[in-house]
Amino acid sequence: MIYVIRYMFIVLYTIFWGVVGCILALYDGELVVWVGRQWVGWIYKTCGLEIDIEGLENLDPDQPIVLMANHQSTLDIGAIILAFPHSWRFVAKRELQWVPFFGWVLALSDQIMIDRGNRTKSVASLRAAAERVRNGVNVIIFPEGTRSQDGHLKEFKSGGFHLAIEAGVPIIPATVSGSMRLTPKHSLRVESGRMKVTFGEPILTAGLTVADRQTLKDQVRVAIEAGFDWTYQDRPEATQERSRSSAPGSAS
Repeated sequence: MIYVIRYMFIVLYTIFWGVVGCILALYDGELVVWVGRQWVGWIYKTCGLEIDIEGLENLDPDQPIVLMANHQSTLDIGAIILAFPHSWRFVAKRELQWVPFFGWVLALSDQIMIDRGNRTKSVASLRAAAERVRNGVNVIIFPEGTRSQDGHLKEFKSGGFHLAIEAGVPIIPATVSGSMRLTPKHSLRVESGRMKVTFGEPILTAGLTVADRQTLKDQVRVAIEAGFDWTYQDRPEATQERSRSSAPGSAS
C-alpha cells in the first residue's frame, strides 16, 4: 500500500511541477534548473530518499564541465540534480520529449536534445552543445544511454565524448551508488533508503582529438567504477555491512 501512496504523490508532484516547468521554460532555462530541484526534492522527501555526497571539492564553479554518470535506476537523474550544486543542462534522447510533463519540460526548455536516429542532426546538436559548454554551460550526460539491469556499466555511447573533446573542457566522472537497490529497472516500487553520489577528479580533454576517444572512454569508465561504494549496492556483503554499521555502538 505504501508504494501506491508514494506513486500517487509522485504523479501529483509531476503534474504540478511539470505544468510550472512548462510555463517557466518559455522564459528562462535557469528557472527550469530551480524547478527540477524542487520537483525532485519533493519526491525524495516524500519517499524517504536521502543522498550522501562525496567529492564536491572536485567541482570548480568557474570551470564548465561535461559530467558523466552511471545509470542503473530512474533515481539516478534526481540524485545528480540534487547533489550537483551548480547550474546544468541535460543531454537527452529526443524521444523523451513525448513523456508527459517530464519530457515536455525538456522539450520546451534549453536542454540538449539528440536525435539518435539521424546522425547528421545528432552531430549538429552536439557541435552546438559544445559551443554552449565553452561559453560556461555545465552538461550532464549518462554515457551508457540506457539503464543497466545488473548495476554494472554498459558500453558507453560516443556522443558525450565527442562533445567533451570538441568543447575542450574537463569531464567529471560521477558515480551513483545504491539507486538500483531502491528502484530497479522495470519496477515502479520506490523504497526508502540512502544513495551516494561521488564526484571524481576532473579528466582533462584539452588537446585531445577524436582519435583519443576510446582512451578517454576507458579513463572515464575506470573513474566511475572506482567511485562505487559497495556498502550502498545490493550485494550480500553490502547488506551485512549496512547491518553492522547500524548496530548499537557502531560508528556513525
